[in-house]
Amino acid sequence: MAKPSDDEQSWEARKASIIGLGERSFRKSYYPQLRQNMDRLQRFHTLLDHTSDFVVLISMPSGEITDANAAFGQLMKSNVEQLIGQSFSDLSFCSDCKRIVELLHRDMVIGGKQRHYPNHSLISRGDGSGNPIWLELSFKIAKVDLQNFGVLVGRDVTERKRNEELMNKLLSEKAALLDNALVGIVSVRNRCFESCNRRFEQMMGYTSEQLIGQSTRILYQEEDAYYALGEDAYRAMKDGSKYSARVMLKRADGREFLCELTGQANNPKRPDEGSIWMFNDVNDLRLAEDKALFLSHHDSLTKLPNFQLLKDRLSQAVSMATRNQRLVGLLAIDVDRFKTINDSLGYGIGNELLVQVAERIVSQVSEVDTVSRQGGDEFLVLLPNLPNADSCINIVSRLMDNLAKPYFVAQTELRLSVSVGIAMSPDDGEDFETLLKKTDMAMYRAKSEGRDTYRFFNEEMNYEAIEQLNISVGLRKALELKQFQLFYQPQLDLLSGRIVGAEALLRWMHPDAGMISPASFIPVAEESGLIVAMGEWVLQEACREVARWRDAGMLDPVVAVNLSALQFARGNIEQAVNNAVAAAGITPSMLELELTESIMIHDTESVLATVTRLKQQGFQFTIDDFGTGYSSLQYLKSFAVDKLKIDQSFVRDITEDDDDAAIVRAIIQMAKGLGLKTIAEGVETAEVMSVLQQFNCDEVQGYYLAKPMPAEQFMTFLQLHQ
Repeated sequence: MAKPSDDEQSWEARKASIIGLGERSFRKSYYPQLRQNMDRLQRFHTLLDHTSDFVVLISMPSGEITDANAAFGQLMKSNVEQLIGQSFSDLSFCSDCKRIVELLHRDMVIGGKQRHYPNHSLISRGDGSGNPIWLELSFKIAKVDLQNFGVLVGRDVTERKRNEELMNKLLSEKAALLDNALVGIVSVRNRCFESCNRRFEQMMGYTSEQLIGQSTRILYQEEDAYYALGEDAYRAMKDGSKYSARVMLKRADGREFLCELTGQANNPKRPDEGSIWMFNDVNDLRLAEDKALFLSHHDSLTKLPNFQLLKDRLSQAVSMATRNQRLVGLLAIDVDRFKTINDSLGYGIGNELLVQVAERIVSQVSEVDTVSRQGGDEFLVLLPNLPNADSCINIVSRLMDNLAKPYFVAQTELRLSVSVGIAMSPDDGEDFETLLKKTDMAMYRAKSEGRDTYRFFNEEMNYEAIEQLNISVGLRKALELKQFQLFYQPQLDLLSGRIVGAEALLRWMHPDAGMISPASFIPVAEESGLIVAMGEWVLQEACREVARWRDAGMLDPVVAVNLSALQFARGNIEQAVNNAVAAAGITPSMLELELTESIMIHDTESVLATVTRLKQQGFQFTIDDFGTGYSSLQYLKSFAVDKLKIDQSFVRDITEDDDDAAIVRAIIQMAKGLGLKTIAEGVETAEVMSVLQQFNCDEVQGYYLAKPMPAEQFMTFLQLHQ
């Protein structure tokens, strides 16, 4: 046998020192064990190479890489053999390489003395080819054959980190959503609070710390309410249903409020083990609903019952009165000339005044009576269970007296009067619409008869109302179908005895009713506004007729036409007059325009300007019905009219009534002094005309001379009296 070399001897010595056995024993006993250990080592190394975690063995204290598995090579994108011997601190696969080596070195020094080495774990940010990655690292000191090694195990947790961040984001968003929700949200277990959002804390006045673990009993004022709701709620949730209810709850300060709550069990089989509840404070909503309900039956200004509520109460009152053989009264109260207050003082003061009127009416009736505002300045009063109609009179008198007392609004003293209409059930009707209509008729009758009074409804009013309605409807057709006709009443000059003209008077020749009196349809035409169109037609027709008189040889003929105040207010009277004159081919001096005193006192400046312009063109003006209105010398001076027409109410009896005679004489003398002519209407006897001649009246018209007549008949009259 060859003598063994030094290396062989060294290896043998190493084996002997490792095993502590001689060569014979090594061959016979240890070799199989070593083989087995080597196989196990190889299997472990293979296992490490196939795990997804990377493992690095770091020699300490040098900090060099001693070994690593395949996963670490993949992470570093390098062969493992090329990494062996490199300094771990110099690697850049994560941001904590240097720190890891420092911690291992510290543990090696300190732990060696204590014979204990701590385990470290951290999440480190790494660089994966420009894409940030997150690594979870665990490392500690391990001592092998008196040699210190750092053992590091790591894994890529980027996906987990992203999922965690996403989950945290979702949880944050959920928390923000819950905390900013408009409703309170709580989690309840065994009827105790588990969690709640910020809105619930604000709603109830508790902090979450005060609520968690507390029984929901603290939300209820009464024990019975707490148990009753619990039984109903958990019974419903056991069926898998949501439970909803509106209940009165109690805040931390003891104040009660209406809350709408909805609950649903996490597990319907065991609702008491977990449920989610939403709480919505509907106290303001309830107040709004109550207010809306109130306003749906009450006037917003005076807070009095409105039309609908009054209608319901009247129906009940009529039914009860029928059973008890009693009467029901309905009053319509309208404030006289209230528009003047609104126009002069403003709607704010007007509204304050209406509130005071409402309060006074309420103060004068009993609790069983109903006072309602129907809008504007009109009020209705329902008086149930009356013994007779006369019992209304005492109530109405008391009301009117109280309403007539002074009012103080915005440091202004005001006084009012009212007009009252009264309808009684069952005599005047038993349904609301009928009674309301008849009450209004009675109220308007009170207004037409001077205001500041009351009137009971009677059937004559109903007949007049129907007649006015028929007239209003018929007037429009009359204008379209040319049912209007002008009649002419001659006017005589007393000094010369010559016919100088005629007054044009409108007549309605109805195909069924015959000739309808102007007294019946003129007021309706005024009210409806049709008087403007009718007035234009009268002007055109009268101008055409006076042109015929001129052509027939009448010397300086004049036709007098009455004007309406509405023509000045709503129509272009100046243009209408000029158009009529131009179309007929006459001169302005042939048209005499009659003004009522009411025209002059309304919008005086505008009317005066129009009259002045027309007078400058040559038109003549007469004040009609002089002495019956509010004429003053100032108006006569300002308007500079040409003639005064003395009303027939003064003329008719001047031969028998000294007062009338004195008035007529005074008017004629005053007119003479102002340089005005006078014409007397209503002359029906020779004696009356004789007296007027003595008084130096200029002109007359009346039945003594001739009744109003159609155009053709007037032409014949002219021919006979030329």
